[in-house]
Amino acid sequence: MDIKTELTVLRRTGKFVLGFRQSYLAMLRRESKVVLVAKDCPEKFRRELSTASRMTGVEVIETGLSSLELGRLLGKPFHASTIAVLDPGTSSLGKGG
Repeated sequence: MDIKTELTVLRRTGKFVLGFRQSYLAMLRRESKVVLVAKDCPEKFRRELSTASRMTGVEVIETGLSSLELGRLLGKPFHASTIAVLDPGTSSLGKGG
């Protein structure tokens, strides 16, 4: 899976929320299919997402991309340390494959 291609497809066909707080709340509400984390996401946020992942069963994926790259790939002019995928659309994110 090429994460950059999948994010581009997600931007056009899926639904997502950006940022730690919104992603964390989406996980706790079990609205998200998967959460993507930037390589420069603060360790405190990573620990909280990991704990929420164990509680809810939502997968957390380390992307290897910076928060600026994540934001730009989703068509936003700002940084996004985390992305919660609510509906993957035609991308393979959150579909177990």
